[in-house]
Amino acid sequence: RDRIHWAIIRKINLRLVEHTLRFSNRLCLAIALQLMAVPCFGQFIVAHRGASYDAPENTLPAFKLAWEKGADAIEGDFYLTKDQQIVCIHDKDTKRTGKNQPVLTVAESTLAELRKVDVGSWKDAKYKETFIPTIQEVLATVPDGKKLFLEVKCGPEIVPFLAPEIKKSGLKPDQVTIICFNEEVIKAARKQLPQLKANWLTGYKQNATKTAWRPSQTDVLTSLKRTGATGLGTQGNLTVIDESFVDAVRKGGFEFHVWTVNEAEEARRFAELDVDSITTDRPALIRKAIEPQAAAPFEIERHVMTSGYDGKQCWVHARAGVMPPSKAGDNPTMVLTTQRLEITGSDVFHELHSAESDDRGATWSELQPQPEFKRWKIDERTDETICDFTPGWHAASAKLLGTGQSVRYYDNKVMKVRPRFTGYSVYDRVSGVWSKPKALKMPDEERFQSSGAGSVQRYDLPDGRILLPVYFKRPEDVQYSVTVCLCEFDGETLSYVRHGNEMTVNVQRGFAEPSLTKFGDRFFLTLRNDEHGYVTSSADGLHFDEPKPWTFDDGSDLGNYNTQQHWITHSSGLYLVYTRKGANNDHVFRHRAPLFIAQVDPEKLQVIRATEQIVVPERGARLGNFGITQVSNDETWVVVTEWMQTWKRPSYIIPVDNEYGADNSVFIAKILWK
Repeated sequence: RDRIHWAIIRKINLRLVEHTLRFSNRLCLAIALQLMAVPCFGQFIVAHRGASYDAPENTLPAFKLAWEKGADAIEGDFYLTKDQQIVCIHDKDTKRTGKNQPVLTVAESTLAELRKVDVGSWKDAKYKETFIPTIQEVLATVPDGKKLFLEVKCGPEIVPFLAPEIKKSGLKPDQVTIICFNEEVIKAARKQLPQLKANWLTGYKQNATKTAWRPSQTDVLTSLKRTGATGLGTQGNLTVIDESFVDAVRKGGFEFHVWTVNEAEEARRFAELDVDSITTDRPALIRKAIEPQAAAPFEIERHVMTSGYDGKQCWVHARAGVMPPSKAGDNPTMVLTTQRLEITGSDVFHELHSAESDDRGATWSELQPQPEFKRWKIDERTDETICDFTPGWHAASAKLLGTGQSVRYYDNKVMKVRPRFTGYSVYDRVSGVWSKPKALKMPDEERFQSSGAGSVQRYDLPDGRILLPVYFKRPEDVQYSVTVCLCEFDGETLSYVRHGNEMTVNVQRGFAEPSLTKFGDRFFLTLRNDEHGYVTSSADGLHFDEPKPWTFDDGSDLGNYNTQQHWITHSSGLYLVYTRKGANNDHVFRHRAPLFIAQVDPEKLQVIRATEQIVVPERGARLGNFGITQVSNDETWVVVTEWMQTWKRPSYIIPVDNEYGADNSVFIAKILWK
């Protein structure tokens, strides 16, 4: 599993216990009380030269011990040898770590010569005959989801030799970060290895009168901008580093990392400052100092249903529905739907495809095209189909009901001004075929001529009636409004009964892609907008309060915009799944990856930052169109495809062999509740 980077918990007080008593179970209460007693923080723990407090620095035993002690990353120092090999050693020669042996200068020695030097005995006799490792040997120790901070100890001449070694290792770009004190190395790394992060390093010295420290905050920011660095790696000097320093670096758009911290109290202070990582010689000690053993009430298992990409079409809008077993003891039947997209155009969809699984997603039938969803002709140059489809079990009728919306094309391009309707279809579990889509009949009013339930999350009431959110406008208008429709479904026909209040915002295209759920005694609605995701709540599911932009519980903007968000509800709490900016994802279209999950405060309608985890990591492709499926009380699915388009001109096409590794995988992330 990928390492989950927990955000810092800054404020833990009686409100947490009150909230837990009201909304959560005994387990959560126990966690809350534990958090009241013990500060809870979460940064990446980086093992400095490996677990170098206990094992010889920059050696394979030190790196392997670091992983055993729970480090999230290792830091190692690298030089280029005389024969242009890359080796891991801190000093320019072997004098310090190769005691009582011939002293070799790394840049003037070959790999074969350096490999004869014992660099373990100086630490402890049990490490006798431990030798200088190559970069490839160090890279090979890095587990899936863990990271290497690769410090360059020589000059930019090493940079061209790094790329083939990293590529050969099979590690993902986000697993390797270049770090260096030398600005020219950082510049070269950013130019030649743009897929990798590169952090500039600095320490501090007092001036002659001991009245100031150098470099100053201004000097640091200047260097970061001049080098094009992605972040700062700074000496852990608490005399220099304070909240204003961290805020200034963050506002400049840079990460903030500290080194080398070996004392628990210092580590706790840096955790309070919300630094991104803490480099230490003692990873187990520092982790224990800053992180108690509280955990989320779930685990995440990630599976790939299918993958593969030809550079011409890709799967999009993958979502799943669940049909209960026909008899006791059987597994439910999972039905996954998705559509083909032509990546040379904008939203050029083809007919729905569908697949089944009877073993909870371990194996799947082939994705089969659904003939009733094949585009139908309006005239010689105009055709239409259903897109943004979401299947969901309707218990009262014992039918799998899918809803979406129509999309109309003129010469294979989406018509800018077009009618639109909510399309729905019923699945035949015997034949495995979806019925011909029907249109939900809305009130015969001009504002509902373009109305659809595309990519929405509905809520089924206990009596079988359906609360279906839709967004609508006159075809020629720009801004959409959202409302929730009360509908009836008899197993064949979905019928409109009435709708609630109509909501919009005077911001670009208004509201779209609403998603609805119920938690406790209230209904919650989240809405897409071009600039912010919005949220509101209601007592009856039809009449909602004025929507407000999503924020974290510290009041800062969530960073979600111009894409959907969906709900997960469980006895342990109310959760939101979403994308956002600010996650080192500026290269992703509208920051639509990775997918995050976090708990929501249902009273304040805020996302609790400390609970945020990555559901599906990003690999350069957007993940913003996804679906939620409650399989059982113990299991919830998040289903999403890698959408292989970007904003880069002229083609908008992500290459087949792209630097981040996206391959149009259809991900099923299973939220397994404890």
